[in-house]
Amino acid sequence: MIEISSTVSVCADLLSTEIDGELVMMDMDSGRYFNLDRIGAVIWRELEQPRMVADLCRSLGERYEAPAGEIERDVLDLLRQMEDKKLIRVQG
Repeated sequence: MIEISSTVSVCADLLSTEIDGELVMMDMDSGRYFNLDRIGAVIWRELEQPRMVADLCRSLGERYEAPAGEIERDVLDLLRQMEDKKLIRVQG
């Protein structure tokens, strides 16, 4: 389960490309496609190197005007969906 103190990184074995600010990914093992909107694509790029969720939320708070609690909730929700689809690796 992903927590604010977890360290997260993208799975390296996914192919991805950006199209009009959105990110399209393909899992080569399953042949499944995934799509992230503009903010999801920003989060994906932030996770190219392992990153603590708290640090990711702080970084997003500096970029976007939204309450910190809302950013944290939305980021954790997205990361949990990504974890369920095996798009990211979680430590801690």
